[in-house]
Amino acid sequence: MFTLFKYLVWLVVALTCLMLATISISEFLVESAIDAPYDEKLTDSVRMLGMAIDADGNGLRIRPAGLQVLRSDRHDRLYYAVRDANGNLVAGDSRLGTVAGTVTAGTPMLQNTTIDDEAVRVAALQIVDPRNVSATLIVEVAETLNKRKALTEAMRTQAVALPQVLVLVVAILLIVYGYTYVLRPMQQLRALIDNRGSNDLSPLDPDSAPHDLRPLIQSINGLMERLTLSVAAQRRFIADAAHQLRTPLAGIKSQTERALVERDPIAVRAALRQLAAGTEHATALANRLLTLARAGTPLTAPPSDVDLIGVVRDTIAEHLPQALERRHDLGYEGPPSDMRCIVRGDALLLREMLSNLVDNALRYSPQGGAITVSIDRDSSTGSYALAVSDTGPGIPADERERVFEPFYRCADVVAPGTGLGLAIVRTIAIAHGATVSLAPAVGQQGLRVVIEFPGTLSLAA
Repeated sequence: MFTLFKYLVWLVVALTCLMLATISISEFLVESAIDAPYDEKLTDSVRMLGMAIDADGNGLRIRPAGLQVLRSDRHDRLYYAVRDANGNLVAGDSRLGTVAGTVTAGTPMLQNTTIDDEAVRVAALQIVDPRNVSATLIVEVAETLNKRKALTEAMRTQAVALPQVLVLVVAILLIVYGYTYVLRPMQQLRALIDNRGSNDLSPLDPDSAPHDLRPLIQSINGLMERLTLSVAAQRRFIADAAHQLRTPLAGIKSQTERALVERDPIAVRAALRQLAAGTEHATALANRLLTLARAGTPLTAPPSDVDLIGVVRDTIAEHLPQALERRHDLGYEGPPSDMRCIVRGDALLLREMLSNLVDNALRYSPQGGAITVSIDRDSSTGSYALAVSDTGPGIPADERERVFEPFYRCADVVAPGTGLGLAIVRTIAIAHGATVSLAPAVGQQGLRVVIEFPGTLSLAA
């Protein structure tokens, strides 16, 4: 709450600084706009004074009409001076000094100066000397700034400062409104969520929040629903994993106790063999669980180019001794080994995925069976399909979806296993944007597992 309040204070301060800067800029623009018409009037006055100057014998005479213009203003005092080319005063007020710069006959020159410490605006114009057409005179007319200052103050107050202050007040009211009717309900929603226990994933009540926040609450409820399903799945997985590990651990404990009490060396060796088998099974199960957990988390490293054909070649080489032991025909069909089928992903996970498929095919196929790993390309979509076919018993159609659940095994399966192989396969495939499907192998005998990768692959030499 304090952080939000401090944010609002800083927002008000920023708006105030912006208002002051806007007032300063507006004042400059207002003064420029006010000066323009008064300067035009001042230049007209100096022109009229210049036209009112005549020669009078050997001197100069200013017709009364010209002087009348200078006396017609009720708010400002006007001064004038007429000087020769050398700057000597010919007529007018000596307090009005010589203007700086070069005065021309075309456009009057304007500048600011002072008379008796009072600011004035001066317009100066060059005219022909009536007494000698080859000589020139400088005519100056100065005006005090009372009207300009009065109008500037009025404009500053009425057209600049007052609207800006009103805008600031309205902005502050909008901020207060936003805090009261928008941000405060969000704070209340945050407090409601923060006060919940770690196990409370029940949905929030949309009717308890303003209408504009209801879509947010619905999204939060959707997230909580997905989290509920995820937590339930994790709890189910942990319970199943504990149940699966309990059996080999109980066997290990039993065989250990048996070996400790046996005196017959033959019986001790038998117990140790059982102990080794249970340990191997528990280790395999733990490794599968770790693989499934790693496959279910997002890839931490950025995906890299993986040669799918290379993954197939290495996996077949790894399982070849097991295939020879059971007299299985383990082979590959697809692009030649000197080609590269590029997949974006994690090479270790992809190899683990294929290793699970090949291991299942070798384990469940009868002795002397055939296991084929193949890669096919769909020319219309540019996608590739990695398939593993075997000659085992296959999987009934009504169980082909359930076998992807962790620890699920078909009822008529007698071969040893953990029930995690296909769960790992699907999890890794999903992490790589691929899909997994099960179908009978060619001739309706055995099983064919197909993993279809999206069309972002390339076949290169």
